[in-house]
Amino acid sequence: MDSIKNIIRKPELKKPPAYRWQELALEIVKGLPDGKTKKSSIFKCCKQNPNFAKIAFEDCKELNKLHVQYFLKVFNEMEKN
Repeated sequence: MDSIKNIIRKPELKKPPAYRWQELALEIVKGLPDGKTKKSSIFKCCKQNPNFAKIAFEDCKELNKLHVQYFLKVFNEMEKN
């Protein structure tokens, strides 16, 4: 009986992100292998300044330094200047 309920169960629908910066943050989290470890920091950066976050992520990809710490370092350097 339980197996029939599992088959019939409707798939859960996920809500799409409400803001563009949320989409960017999810893309960065997926793009960095250790992105889930500092997910809240990535979201904060994307909300604070999405343009800088996008540039920092592109820099990470270009230099093949796909680490959250490098992303945050680049983002913070841009924020300072």
